Amino acid sequence: MTVVSIDDFPLSRQGLIAILGLEEGFEFVGQASTVKDALDVIRRSDPDIIILDLRLKNECGLDILPEIKKQGSGCKCVVLTSSFDPEDFRRASELGIDGYILKDSMPEEIVSAIRLVSKGRKYYDPAIIELVMKQSKLDDKDMLTPREHEVLRLLGVGLANKDIAQQLFISECTVKKHVSQVLAKLGFSCRTQAALYARTH
Repeated sequence: MTVVSIDDFPLSRQGLIAILGLEEGFEFVGQASTVKDALDVIRRSDPDIIILDLRLKNECGLDILPEIKKQGSGCKCVVLTSSFDPEDFRRASELGIDGYILKDSMPEEIVSAIRLVSKGRKYYDPAIIELVMKQSKLDDKDMLTPREHEVLRLLGVGLANKDIAQQLFISECTVKKHVSQVLAKLGFSCRTQAALYARTH
């Protein structure tokens, strides 16, 4: 498969070339460090896969994606980045990237991910998926009402429904309803999970 590397650090490009150069089936047909140069290289070489960084000095590597679609290129795009920001991943996903790999991955992980993408599969680094899931949990927490926040906090200190009812001056039946709502909104199956979550958040 033919590959183009787009990264503003020469060392990163050379490192990727060295890693894939040890593997069968990879042929580098170009490299670039800016959006303009990248588009020129892609237009000339029409690669199978583009491996790009999110940040190219003062530019965003993702700006390349809409442009290559306008060119009618059918190449697959893999992000290779040091960014652990869930928002970067979300934007990349919305733009239709085929893979998202973190630069601290082992060489064999990078090679395996690129091979998967070349076969039409998607690959998202497990570490960034975990961060996105954690962020989603935090977003879910914002959906709780003030009373549900109170119930969650008291679950975190280990209080039973009866004790929570006494603390909040509400009935035990109402506490049970609040607990059910908290579990549903946070996606937990039992109050122990909610209690552990409350202690850590």
